[in-house]
Amino acid sequence: MTAALDSEKILKDLHAQWDDLDRANAESGGVLRACSLTLVVTASDADDAAELRRTLGSVARAHPLRAVVLRTQAAAGSAQAHVFSECWLPSGSGQHVCVEGVEIATDPGDLEDVAPLLLALREADLPVVLCCRGPAAFTLRSYDALFPLADKIILDSSTVPGASAALGFLRSLRSRGFRVADLHWTRLTGWREVLSHLFDDEALKAGEVTAARVFHGGDAASTCALYFASWIRGALPGARVTVEPVEAARGLRAVTLSSKQGELSLKKIEGRVVEVNGPGRKYRAPLPPAGEEALLREELNILGRDEVYDRVLG
Repeated sequence: MTAALDSEKILKDLHAQWDDLDRANAESGGVLRACSLTLVVTASDADDAAELRRTLGSVARAHPLRAVVLRTQAAAGSAQAHVFSECWLPSGSGQHVCVEGVEIATDPGDLEDVAPLLLALREADLPVVLCCRGPAAFTLRSYDALFPLADKIILDSSTVPGASAALGFLRSLRSRGFRVADLHWTRLTGWREVLSHLFDDEALKAGEVTAARVFHGGDAASTCALYFASWIRGALPGARVTVEPVEAARGLRAVTLSSKQGELSLKKIEGRVVEVNGPGRKYRAPLPPAGEEALLREELNILGRDEVYDRVLG
């Protein structure tokens, strides 16, 4: 169903969609509608939006939601909207579980006109999370109209060339009272878990670490490397922490910690694997999945303030 940007018409289409789903699944017990939040996510084009809908269907199994996909294409013409659903059959159940969604196609410059519609489409009395994929939200000020609608704003600084500018923008949003998150910080969860484990099993003692060197590929440090260095500084206030380039693909490549016992290193090797090497330690640890679905699931687990990220952002 496609409609102009009329909130009453779109909500009517959503209700009609549920009636259709109930009739189609009547013999198997109908459908169960589940919702705990409204998630607004940007997509770059029709193909990206189609893939995103499938991703959101998987995310919704852990976080039932109403999805609003904003397909922001330059010169998209008159803004249009259509409703969709993503359903699945839980193991051992005869009843399908479905989440509903609205896809809106609009020119990025018209987001200020779309913002009031999003207010009408959100689920009443439930959190609203805005996830701006890609670099546009960092540079196009038309996105500013969307920020006040959200209880949490998720961005991804990995798509922005300048790390310092990206971090400055995130800090500016926070200073204006917005609750922000960065998927490039979320990608560090596995690294932080491996390093924390070394302290938990006393392979390292925080008070004995004198220096930490964070290595990144590419000419300039990514926000990921800068985040990791900031996190280490907070955890090891007595250590000198530096960020250094190496000849490798862009991104976080390794960290070396120095103490009186010697050097202990974490180094990314093939795939998503970190090799730990140092006194009494030599093993490989797998990093958790870092696909969009896994990252969104993790961030949706934290709808309140993320105090660790706030300290790292500085």
